[in-house]
Amino acid sequence: MLAAIDQGDISKGKETNVNVKSKWEVLFAAKYAEGFSDDQFELVLQEFYTSLTSDLLFKNITEETEWAILKDIASEIVEKAQDKSLFTESNMSRGTPRSARLNHKWLNRNDSGPSTPSTPESTGQKDLMRVKPLTPKSGTSTPASRPSLKRGRDSTPTSSPQGQPKKRARDTTQTTPTRRPTVFTSLKNTVEQKTASLPSIGDFDPAYFIRCHSTNNDPNDNQTKVWRCAFKPTNKDKSSRLLATCGGQNVCLIDCQTGIVMKRYKDSSKEEDFYALAWSTIPYKTGSKEGKINILAVAGNNGFIKLIHPSQFVMYATMEGHHDYISCLLFHPEEPTHLFSGSKDRKIILWDVGVPDFTDYTTNYKKLMVLNTAHTDALNLVFSTKSQMLIAGCEKSCYGWRFNNKKSVSRDPNFEFLIPSTMSDIESGDSDDVEVVDGLALLPNDYIAAKCNGSGHMVIWNLHDNLPVKVIKGTKTVEVKVSALLQYTRTSVDYINLGSTSGMLTAGDDKGSLFIYQMDAFTKKHKSSSDQILGYSTKLLWPDLDISSSKGKMDELPDCNDIVINSCCSSDDQTLIACGTDNNLVCIWKKNPVSFL
Repeated sequence: MLAAIDQGDISKGKETNVNVKSKWEVLFAAKYAEGFSDDQFELVLQEFYTSLTSDLLFKNITEETEWAILKDIASEIVEKAQDKSLFTESNMSRGTPRSARLNHKWLNRNDSGPSTPSTPESTGQKDLMRVKPLTPKSGTSTPASRPSLKRGRDSTPTSSPQGQPKKRARDTTQTTPTRRPTVFTSLKNTVEQKTASLPSIGDFDPAYFIRCHSTNNDPNDNQTKVWRCAFKPTNKDKSSRLLATCGGQNVCLIDCQTGIVMKRYKDSSKEEDFYALAWSTIPYKTGSKEGKINILAVAGNNGFIKLIHPSQFVMYATMEGHHDYISCLLFHPEEPTHLFSGSKDRKIILWDVGVPDFTDYTTNYKKLMVLNTAHTDALNLVFSTKSQMLIAGCEKSCYGWRFNNKKSVSRDPNFEFLIPSTMSDIESGDSDDVEVVDGLALLPNDYIAAKCNGSGHMVIWNLHDNLPVKVIKGTKTVEVKVSALLQYTRTSVDYINLGSTSGMLTAGDDKGSLFIYQMDAFTKKHKSSSDQILGYSTKLLWPDLDISSSKGKMDELPDCNDIVINSCCSSDDQTLIACGTDNNLVCIWKKNPVSFL
């Protein structure tokens, strides 16, 4: 059964608060028991902060911004001592800057007016739970038949008649893009065609299966979807083990080596459901000191983009610009403060999120440009630095915008990329005239992996090789020349996102399985067009889970036939794989030590 995370698994942010508070109570509480005047406030704060900087409890703090956050916590405690307030968790606002507390809202300097006030909430430990994986399964399982699921980001899954293809209820407009091209003339039935092998990646063992996105701390919440996950960018040539996940009202930061939920941000709006997140490493300057910090952008159902500093999970800005929910976010790989956001309002906005000032938690952000996706909405975004192009996998087709000259970027797409069907897709009845590109990932050397809903294969194509030499006005239709097909599986649900890190491609399905493809060697060979079908490097099956040690009452988890993997990712050193599911679980797999030999 699910085991509640014990006291040793509390968040690092909350632990910092407790340590600072304890320091005050031991050394200063009696001395200032009667309070002090406003004139003495700065002197008392400086005295307290100086004692903290010399304490071994905080010896691991190295970044200037983290010291600024520590001073904010100290300021809050000193302010409460001045008012002779009780030190209770209920009236402690974790990491809230003094200026924000005094105004009871979060303030932002921006070019688009004030943002909607919102403050992170501290949630208890009772809804942070883990399951213990038993012996992992191996081989191929034969799943039981079940009805297709009708699943939308803004709706609850409902059943549809057996055997009927699943359709999205989101987009009901009559306008359609160009029809899909004729399937490959030289491609035989892909079911019977022999597949080639990709390099092995070794074995991975299930390590932690964590429930940390529950609504109302409900241990039986099987409905909240964990939509996205991404590892924190590497720092100083060390691969990151910290994973960010989003779903429901929550954004979590998890240590994948220990399974500890380090921090958690809970949005104040009950209507929020976070669908997208993206990391970036941005430069900062504080006084004479310069460095780099990581920030996290999240967005979802409410249509706002929220910027979070992960050291204390402080939400320091809310950006407004879309008129419907946001389904995807992407930071520009060469411009770390530039953020793309795709929404159901059929717009892609490019923002400059600015560099935050962590002394007062403000930032200057602005909207740089708005791109039109015309008759559809973007589901996934990738940016090719080689071709200087933004690619959007959409509800209807796949589009690209040239960014060679940033001053003359077209609002309308320059290209519509038509992803071909396979013979087996057509024969199975799972091929539509217009593809729903619900999975998109950038691989090395300008290769792109595209997954169309309902297809039993993923398409690998080279962007550079598919771009026409002559530049024309308007949107040019490009029939994609396929470099290879990847063996996959037919799914009965959509919005299953792909992950790609250092040539390793990851994809989940609707049976709880993970497909891993080691594409590094393939992308180093130039293949402009091919009928080759590549089998996956390995397939991780859903393990048996032990929930017998739960500290709270919890029902049995669904079997693998009801597990949808919404998104997955791997660490930079390819030793950790993580995914988020439709039944409110974050799953972490570790590379077996034997595989390193």
